[in-house]
Amino acid sequence: MSTRDTLVRNTFWFGLVTVIGLGSGVVMSVVLARWLGPARMGDFSYILWVTRTLTALASLGFAVGTTRYTASALAQGDPALAWGVVERMKRHQILATAIVAAAMMPIVLAVAPDAIRWPLALVCLGLFPITLEHIFSHAVYGANRYDLTTQVSTIKMGLHFVATVVALALGFDLVGIVAGNMIGTTVSAMLQRRRARSIYPASAAPVPPALGQDMRAYLVPLSVVVVLDALVWDRSEVFFLRFWTDSHDIAFYSLAFGLATKAMIFPEITIGALLPTFSGLHGRGAMDEFRGVYRGALRNVTLVGAPIAAVTTAVAPALVTLLYGEAYRPVAALLSVMMIVAVFASMRKVAWTALRGLGDRRCAVTATSVAAAINIGAAILFIPVWGTWGAVGANTLAQLVATSWAFVVLARAQGCRVPVFTLLRIAGAGVLSYGAAVAIATDEPDLLRIVLAGMAGLATYVGAAVGLRVVGAREWRFALMTFNRSMARWRRPPARPKDSEVPAKPALETRSA
Repeated sequence: MSTRDTLVRNTFWFGLVTVIGLGSGVVMSVVLARWLGPARMGDFSYILWVTRTLTALASLGFAVGTTRYTASALAQGDPALAWGVVERMKRHQILATAIVAAAMMPIVLAVAPDAIRWPLALVCLGLFPITLEHIFSHAVYGANRYDLTTQVSTIKMGLHFVATVVALALGFDLVGIVAGNMIGTTVSAMLQRRRARSIYPASAAPVPPALGQDMRAYLVPLSVVVVLDALVWDRSEVFFLRFWTDSHDIAFYSLAFGLATKAMIFPEITIGALLPTFSGLHGRGAMDEFRGVYRGALRNVTLVGAPIAAVTTAVAPALVTLLYGEAYRPVAALLSVMMIVAVFASMRKVAWTALRGLGDRRCAVTATSVAAAINIGAAILFIPVWGTWGAVGANTLAQLVATSWAFVVLARAQGCRVPVFTLLRIAGAGVLSYGAAVAIATDEPDLLRIVLAGMAGLATYVGAAVGLRVVGAREWRFALMTFNRSMARWRRPPARPKDSEVPAKPALETRSA
């Protein structure tokens, strides 16, 4: 299967689970927001932020490293070595998780507020299934079998939703919600391990010393980037909001941030399948194709993200009030700004994935360190004065710095240039889309007006994109043809490699003889 076919296949499966996750996430947020209320929702949002931050501290770069090195080993025809990489990463992951959990548990029990102490204690224990699931799922990513992770992720989302509803119905509050999610993640980790074992050999080859040294050199700066990413991009402003504002503001900011993130799920579908592709192309030395995939990914992310940002911004007041109620109306204004920032964040993720595929060990660390310093400094200065708007400003400033830095480095070092004029035409189509949607939308939670505004905005965007020559008939035909070809191949899953599998070259020589 060609690189493009593999990428399209993986993008389809990643997109499918992403769409399911989007629907599940929105429904879950509506249930929690209406059931808990703004104050308790703020406490739950803080628990989620702590969970993601501790997960980043525990997982470090092991999950991403698993994808990169398994994809590289499989591309070189050595599945036993690929499983050896998985086993090695798993051992390191267990040790790192144990250290973080042991260090944080006494702190949580000693200083956490009474309202969230025991939920946070459960979070520390739940780090083990979370991080181990990441290792096994990223091993499946490295094998380019995104269809398997889609199945397991769908089951996990269903378990989380049922557990949350049951906990709320029985009055178990936040402790019950966290415990139910921990059980669902444990089941998911076990299923992900079974999926990984089904596509790798039964035995693992030892990692050569030279490869082990390369892995250490790659993982150290990557781990720094992963931790800083969590501090900069994953609502770190919540930490400072808790000092200078109340739980209501935390709920409003977190909900707006989460909705903007969920809205950008569609354009980011292509990003999820990029790392093994970039790693494989770099491993083969196919840098021209690497640059083409990079430019195409930037274009596709912006092409899909622009109309979503435009329409969501236009209907935000009505949509937020319809879903969450009048008490959450302040979320709408925050969401409108965050949608624009989210488009830049999606482009940054493409550049970050390209750097990881190249094995970058310096640029990402430097850029993220600078962005983290800017984000934290701006949060300390802005939030006491402007509250939630100060948090938005701090995050926006950091996003712009990190994104620009990554673009410049990739262009200078690898010749991976940003398609500026194409992106400007897409932005123009997005502005026209916003104008059409906002002309119909109102501030009242009228479902019919929201739907009509969305349809008008999307129709205007499609027309503008065609008129500005952002897309054409040839691209539509190619997308349809690739989709049909990929669907035919998905019905024939590859067989599991065996321990006695003969390398490709000797097998050909035997048949020839």
